[in-house]
Amino acid sequence: MLPYLFWKENKAILKYFTIAFVGSSTAWVYYQVNKTRDILENALDDSVLQFMDHYVAKEETLEEEIIEFEPYLEYRKTGLIQWALNNLKFGYARRLLALSKDSNKYFRTKAVNNLANINYLDSWHFALIANMIDPRTAVALARTPNADRRFFLEPPFRYHNYKKDELINAMREFLIEVFEKSQHPCMGYFLSKAFVYDHDSGHIVDHDSSSLELSKFIQTEKEILPMCLESLLHHCNVERYSTDIADLNGLPLLMEIYKRYSGDINVTIKLCQILSYMSYNRHLLEPFCKSGWIGVLSNWAHHKDIRVSIPAARALANLDDDNDARYPSQLYVLHPLNRTKFDQAVDVIFVHGLLGGVFFTWRQRQTNPVAAGFIGSETADSEARRTTKQYFQDITDKILTNEYEIVWNDIPLNSSDNCSGPFTCPGEKFDFDNAPVEDGSYTYCWPKDWLAQDCKNIRVIGINYNTSLSMWAPLCPSRKEKLTLNERSDLMVEKLVQSEVGKRPIVWITHSMGGLIVKNILCKAYSSNDPKLKSICLNTKGVVFYSTPHSGSKVANLSNAVSLVLWPSVEVQELKENSPQLKVIHDEFLNIVRVVPMKVVTFVETKSTVVTALKFNFLLVEPKSGNPGVGEYYEIPQDHLGICKPGNRYSFLYQRVLHLLQEVKQNEAR
Repeated sequence: MLPYLFWKENKAILKYFTIAFVGSSTAWVYYQVNKTRDILENALDDSVLQFMDHYVAKEETLEEEIIEFEPYLEYRKTGLIQWALNNLKFGYARRLLALSKDSNKYFRTKAVNNLANINYLDSWHFALIANMIDPRTAVALARTPNADRRFFLEPPFRYHNYKKDELINAMREFLIEVFEKSQHPCMGYFLSKAFVYDHDSGHIVDHDSSSLELSKFIQTEKEILPMCLESLLHHCNVERYSTDIADLNGLPLLMEIYKRYSGDINVTIKLCQILSYMSYNRHLLEPFCKSGWIGVLSNWAHHKDIRVSIPAARALANLDDDNDARYPSQLYVLHPLNRTKFDQAVDVIFVHGLLGGVFFTWRQRQTNPVAAGFIGSETADSEARRTTKQYFQDITDKILTNEYEIVWNDIPLNSSDNCSGPFTCPGEKFDFDNAPVEDGSYTYCWPKDWLAQDCKNIRVIGINYNTSLSMWAPLCPSRKEKLTLNERSDLMVEKLVQSEVGKRPIVWITHSMGGLIVKNILCKAYSSNDPKLKSICLNTKGVVFYSTPHSGSKVANLSNAVSLVLWPSVEVQELKENSPQLKVIHDEFLNIVRVVPMKVVTFVETKSTVVTALKFNFLLVEPKSGNPGVGEYYEIPQDHLGICKPGNRYSFLYQRVLHLLQEVKQNEAR
């Protein structure tokens, strides 16, 4: 009661006292801040600025100094509030940086996400943070969408003063070190053929006249450096050699080549693939970070060319310590390319066929757009002569009235009795804004671009492997690899386990020989005693075959005389019609389908494929061989190369796959 009465009687006195105290405290803080700032300013050695006198005239120097100090003078006008606000922002960023190194994965992820959203700092703030970031956080930021490029260290300068001949000699010496360390015969073969000069008295591997003749054509930097990168790419593709470049401190040399040829897409592709192969060794993260490659890979992950963006995304995913899955050679993650907030519900794995590749097998088909047919429309045929865009604009009102249904492109000519489609789209559900119009949009990888948008929370993996038609053209001049179907399957199963495949539902999308490999993988996994391998088969919910020759192909039936001339590869020999090995694999696959519930969808070509080199037409997979005898079967009016390339999103070849994935996700959610 007494304190209350005292406060009531002396209210005015206390009020003035409080104002005086707060004012004096504020003035004291302001004085101390200004005094500290003046001390720091006077501590700067003016002689540091004199180095500019060697490069710039005095007038230009004074002008630059005036321009440089104008923002500072303006800054002083803003006073204490702006100064304190900038320091609070920087302090917040540093706090996030400290949390990004926490032992708890949840806190690390939240901190990295918040740090990536910071865009209000000055450039010198970003420079400080870039030097404070540890390699693990740098990779996490590189895999986080919209992270500022200034978070990553700039690459150091080491070879920037080298002239053309000096850079070539540096590359030559480095390749010699690589060969001496690994004794890789292919590297030795390349060195003996590429770096041969008239004054050389001996060669690394052999000595013949062809080496000297070849060397006369590749004496320029633009010719020999891409060849060196191709040799390194082949070298580090072999897993036991994949660390040699980093072990011999070759990353700065590759960085200098990148700087000089940043506009050359072929050089960029080779460099990105080399780094992608090396990234499987997660202990190389620190050399990657110190040499400046993390920031470059972050930019490449958003490159418009998938031959750059996909390998770059794989490299960052492999280097990410918080990512349990790793992607060895032959496996590429197509989606998601960045970190995501949600776990993926289904794994969708694409396996190409003979002479195929993950970068071109799954392209959109390049054809002139043809208007989709409308059930009940009498003018569809006449309107089809007009452009697709004009046609859709004219009939928009009819679509909205729900009087028409749109028939998918690539509609089947024939199908089995148990096929359900759907073959049409109701008018009210048709997405007019994304209709297949002549707008120049084209995808080089429809699994990456279309499925990622139309079917959320899935992981898309592409398997890439090398094949050939003849043993006359081996992939490596010093080593002729002969991988049988069984050997390829064993190798892929091992790599799939390393990528965490088998822990969630799986849908396989295959083309041609890829379907044979997948069937063999499922057979091996089903009979395995290893639970990780067996789960690959037990978790398979669907298989899609694009023209897979289940019983072989007539085209592979070569006579003995022709075989002696062509010397067909192991892949071609195993595709002979009515091959006993293919029959055993298919019978085992049919037994698995009866035990493990999975949907099987098959598309088979009906048009002959034009072989450009021979000018012949071949029906590479006939309906009898392409029909697995189980599941849904569709005969599509396309050739062997176009059967796996939908013309657009409204192609039945794509829509049936999309509906299959949606069915699998719905069934798993129940």
